[in-house]
Amino acid sequence: MTEPTGRLTVADIRSLAEGDSFKGTFVVQKISRRKDRNDRPFWDLLIMDRTGTVEGKVWADAGWWDYRDEANPLRIDNGDRLERDALDGQVIGVRGKRVSFNGKPQVNFTGLYLLDQDRYPSHDYVQRSPIPLEELERRLDVLKALTPDPVRAFLDHVFSGERGELFRVAPAAVSHHHAYVHGLLEHTLAVAENARVLAEASRGRGAAVDVGLTVAGALLHDIGKIEAYSLNPTPAVTVEGTFLDHIPLGFALFSRLAEEFGLEGDARTLLGHIILSHHGQKEYGSPVLPASPEALIVASADELDFRLFCWEEAVADLDEGQEISDYHRSTQRRFWKRESLLQEEPS
Repeated sequence: MTEPTGRLTVADIRSLAEGDSFKGTFVVQKISRRKDRNDRPFWDLLIMDRTGTVEGKVWADAGWWDYRDEANPLRIDNGDRLERDALDGQVIGVRGKRVSFNGKPQVNFTGLYLLDQDRYPSHDYVQRSPIPLEELERRLDVLKALTPDPVRAFLDHVFSGERGELFRVAPAAVSHHHAYVHGLLEHTLAVAENARVLAEASRGRGAAVDVGLTVAGALLHDIGKIEAYSLNPTPAVTVEGTFLDHIPLGFALFSRLAEEFGLEGDARTLLGHIILSHHGQKEYGSPVLPASPEALIVASADELDFRLFCWEEAVADLDEGQEISDYHRSTQRRFWKRESLLQEEPS
C-alpha cells in the first residue's frame, strides 16, 4: 500500500493500483444512504472534477469533518448530518483507497471534509467537454449551413438567446453519456455529423433521403434536454425531466417554437417525427417508431454515439493488458478493447 502524495484527480484515481491510497478535492454529484446486511449505514458517493467522475463507498467507520473553518475543524459523529442537502453540489476533500471487492476494483472513501465553498468554488471542479466550445460552435455552424431554408432560419431561432445558451452548457444526461458541461452540444453534433454521413451514403445508393432535413432533425432531436436536465452545479434531472422525460418535453418545445416561428408543412411534421422517434423503440421511450428514412438514420446515429461513448468509458478503466471490460448495465454487454489491434499503425 502507498500513502497519498499530493492531491489527485479522478483520472489519477482511476489509474491507481489495488491498495493505493489517495486524497483530493472534488464536487459531490450524488450521495445516497444505504444499509449493509448488519443494518449498519453506508453511503454511495459519486464525485466529480474536470477529469471525470468516480463512484465509491463510505463505510460506517469513515471520518466526517466540517472544515469550513479550517482553524477550528469539527468532527461529525453522524454522517447523516452532512449527506444529501448538505453535500450535494458541495466541494469536499476526501481521503480513500483503491481496493478490490469480489474480484472487482472499488473505491472506499475513508475521510470526508466539507470545505469553505467560497474558497473552493464548485464550478472549478465540474467536468466539461474535452472539446473547446469554440470548436463545437464552429461545427454547429457548418451543420446548420447544410439545412434548407426556412429550416435553417428556424434553427437559428431555436439556438439563439437564453435558450441557445442553455443548450450550449447543458449536459446530455446525469450519467451514462456526456454528463458534463457542453455535453448536450457535443453529443448533438456527433449525432448530426454521423447522420449526415449515413444520409449521404444512403442517398448515393438511391434512397430518397433528404440530407438537409436529416441533419436538422439530428440537431433538434434532444432539444427537450434543456428542460429535462440542469447544472446544480453538477448534472441533475429536473422534476419535468423525471416525470415527463426529454422526448415529450422536446416535442412540446419544438411545437411551440415552430408555431412561434411559422414553420409549417411536411418539414415541421418530419422534424417533429424525428424528435418523437429518435430512441428507435417504444420500450426505450419513443412514443412512435421511426417511419421515414430520415428518422431511421437519426435514431441509428443517436444509438451509435451513445454506445461508442459507453465503450470509451468502459475501456478507459481497464488496466494495461486487459481487453475485456466489466459488464456494462446500460448497454447490456461487455466491451472489447482490442488492444493488439489498436497498437497497429493505420494503413
